[in-house]
Amino acid sequence: MNEKKKRWLTACGAPSLLAVSIAALSSPTIAEDALLEEVITIGTRVEGRSATDSSAPIDIVTGEEFVNQGDGDLNNLLRNVVPSYNVNAKPISDAASIVRPANLRGLPPDSTLVLVNGKRRHRAAVISFLGSGVSDGAQGPDISAIPAIALKQVEVLRDGAAAQYGSDAIAGVINFQLKDAAEGGRVEVKHATTAEGDGDQSTVAANFGLPLTDAGFVNVSLEYREQDSTSRSVQRDDAAQLIADGNTDVANPAQIWGSQKLMTIPNSLLTVP
Repeated sequence: MNEKKKRWLTACGAPSLLAVSIAALSSPTIAEDALLEEVITIGTRVEGRSATDSSAPIDIVTGEEFVNQGDGDLNNLLRNVVPSYNVNAKPISDAASIVRPANLRGLPPDSTLVLVNGKRRHRAAVISFLGSGVSDGAQGPDISAIPAIALKQVEVLRDGAAAQYGSDAIAGVINFQLKDAAEGGRVEVKHATTAEGDGDQSTVAANFGLPLTDAGFVNVSLEYREQDSTSRSVQRDDAAQLIADGNTDVANPAQIWGSQKLMTIPNSLLTVP
């Protein structure tokens, strides 16, 4: 390369180098000890591996992302922030209307391994019968029984991990990390309603940590939630025909389609190291 071309390339590269230098000088100085990296524990056998080093997609959702939402059901809160995690209302589905089947990557609920602090969460005593096809006959854990205020972070491995965890991790792994603070606490009060003016939902939750001797702690979370029923019903065709034929004893609507009234027994979680 002749000297003229070298000078031309150097001149072209100078603005970009100058921009990088200005950006570096204008950014505030960050102390080295303030740089914290989110650490995951699923999808690897090596502790301290960060999500950026993983070949599988791993979402890390902090507990603050649940606080900033109006809903109180953990299933709904998780659905709003995790891609490919889906759960729907089941208006007429027997006990599955309460323990709703949740799907990760479009697979049945019992194909997702659910962990709490790295330990397997037991399955609920409900087998979905009207589970929208993919969930029919599946038996997954009841995630909504976990108070959102108790969560430090949630790790979601959105890839198959059956070779590492077993056949119940075909869809992926969800690991709920509980808070481990030895002091302090918080109280949350939420109230929400639907656009139709029904289905009022009230949630009261609390979390606090206490020291236990000089080397331990106790962290307790409590939650109480109450939800009114909703109705999005239209009259059934057969019922409408009976009314048209003169049967005045048919209710309108003959079948209510909507969310049921719920009152959760106070949920609690205790974390002890």
